[in-house]
Amino acid sequence: MISSRYYGLIRFHFLLKLAGTLSLFWGIVWALHYTVYGVDLKPGNYAWVGLLVPAAALIEILVREKRLRFLGGLSRDQVWSVTQREILFALVAIFGVIVMSKDGTLSRAFLALFFSAYSLWATWMNHVGYRLLHRALYVRPRRSVGQQSREGDANTVVLASMREIERDSASEMVDVLPGAQVLGYVSYGEGTPMAGATTYPILGSFPDLGEICRSCHARLLLALGLQGQPDLIRTLQALCDSLGMRLIWVDDKEDHFDGNLDSRRAGSRLLLTNWREPLEDPTSRFVKRVADLVISGVVLLTILLPLCFVVKIIQMIESPGPLFYRQKRTGRDGEIFEILKFRTMHVNSMPGKQAVVGDSRIYRSGHFLRRSSLDEMPQFWNVLRGQMSVIGPRPHFIEHDAEFAQLIADYPIRHFAKPGITGLAQVKGCRGETDTPLKVRQRVRLDHFYLRHWSPLLDCCILCDTARQVVFPPRSAR
Repeated sequence: MISSRYYGLIRFHFLLKLAGTLSLFWGIVWALHYTVYGVDLKPGNYAWVGLLVPAAALIEILVREKRLRFLGGLSRDQVWSVTQREILFALVAIFGVIVMSKDGTLSRAFLALFFSAYSLWATWMNHVGYRLLHRALYVRPRRSVGQQSREGDANTVVLASMREIERDSASEMVDVLPGAQVLGYVSYGEGTPMAGATTYPILGSFPDLGEICRSCHARLLLALGLQGQPDLIRTLQALCDSLGMRLIWVDDKEDHFDGNLDSRRAGSRLLLTNWREPLEDPTSRFVKRVADLVISGVVLLTILLPLCFVVKIIQMIESPGPLFYRQKRTGRDGEIFEILKFRTMHVNSMPGKQAVVGDSRIYRSGHFLRRSSLDEMPQFWNVLRGQMSVIGPRPHFIEHDAEFAQLIADYPIRHFAKPGITGLAQVKGCRGETDTPLKVRQRVRLDHFYLRHWSPLLDCCILCDTARQVVFPPRSAR
């Protein structure tokens, strides 16, 4: 998760800045062509310059010191120095080629306008746009603290030794850890820090950590000053898994811990976590969201609209009532949303009860809709609204989430990603009634595998398997 956020934010910021630069470049070219020079300024003559701009930007970021590629945690002077380098690389690349090739076709007005606009754009993106991008990607409003609703974006509880609290170490970590917005400290060990000595409040002590995280709806636990205590880290990991939180801890050596860890060095500190999440990379999330919009848009226009008409006629004949079945489900980060499905049951007083074999509540054609998964089609509207993804862990009833969390300690981790219309668990046969703990564990295991190993290729495979199961429904379909 650390490396996905860290390198993903660098990459996504670079791509957005480059897209804006090329838009400025060609916008100025065509504006001068249409408004000032006409045929005297041929946009085709500027194509080679348009290639030099991204090339110069790519070379600059590759030769830049690694510690300066991530703008979080840098001072204003350091960010300004990086910005000057970017502008200088573009200037040298373009004017160097002009001088060497003795090309006199480029308009001086264009060069002046472009470099003025580019300088402003690069400066804004590095000083302001970066922070806005970070907030949009990783900072989500808190729902509440305790019993009182409060405004704010804080999501991180810091468990720290007294030495780290006295040093106010959390204030240093906010800028180097994407998505960390500190609520306050929880003290580990004996001692009491001086009042007013820290930027953030003391929320309590270690024995109350679970209750503090639960009441604050924290999404991230940052552990400082607990070096060389793998048993304690494993205890904290189990706690975070049960609360649907991510855990990041600081240590001096990675080999203190077993397993495939995700790590990143921030100055003298080594940040560690045991969760690798490809979807925390904003580029991956962008690719997945674009795919969701394209697929849901096509399905809504070509399949769902005529299907609504057909299903409504069937319902009028077999089971009069509303076309859609609406129910609240749990989404990403535990947020509640209303899911849409075609109603496949007679209107009844037990809508939250899972369907079983031979369920009398299902009307005749409802069996076909459920077995073929056509009843899930309205959920493409949820996808279009951003509440769901085409592929991801299936959203369960709110009551079932609470029940399953009691059976499987790390069940809430599946809420790290948006829920999906279909998922790895469904195409692997884990669909239908979850009437035994074993079935719940199988689903959760596959959902966790999906979160750790997501890729566009995996999504394509799941989509193909889902299409096959629509044509040839498995026995587990109800």
